[in-house]
Order: sequence, then structure tokens, then C-alpha cells
Amino acid sequence: MYLVHLRLLPPPGGERLPAATAALLMRGRGADADRVEHVSVHAEAQPCPVVGVYVQASTLEEAEAAAQLAWARAVVTHPPLAQWELLSAEVPLLRPDMDE
Repeated sequence: MYLVHLRLLPPPGGERLPAATAALLMRGRGADADRVEHVSVHAEAQPCPVVGVYVQASTLEEAEAAAQLAWARAVVTHPPLAQWELLSAEVPLLRPDMDE
């Protein structure tokens, strides 16, 4: 399982992510097409909101693509999300020395 971070640029008006964002990403998933297991929304993250998407995938690249697809499906089913620009869909890389 991979955790993919979707980094989002808010619309110019400064609106908050809809409270139902996680549910929208989960609801929009296809029958095993994207393998999304869980979604966590961090609307207050700086410098921009982050949506954490937990994906079952064989590779990092497949996980990132699946998370991006889940976002695209959510935008189609809930057009107000289209105001948010998807900046990246990436597995966060952690430095091993960060635990020290």
C-alpha cells in the first residue's frame, strides 16, 4: 500500500476544501480500477492543502496514477472541486535521518 499526497492550489477566493472531499474521492472509485483504500484530508496544511490517498498498487507509479485518477473522478462527480488545481500526486519521500 502506498500513501499518495495530492497537493492542491486553492481557488483565488480562498475557499476551503468541501467537507465531503474524502467521501467524494472514495465514492468516485471504479471497480478495482484505482484501488483506493482510504482518504485523509488536511485542509489546513501549508503551503497548500493536501489530500492523502492510500492506494493498493504494485508500484509507486501505479499508486500515483491511481490517486490522480481518483481526484479526476471526484472532480467530474462534484464540479466545484474543479476550482482546485492539482499541483502534484506524489508519494512523499522521507529521509531516513529524520527519526534521529
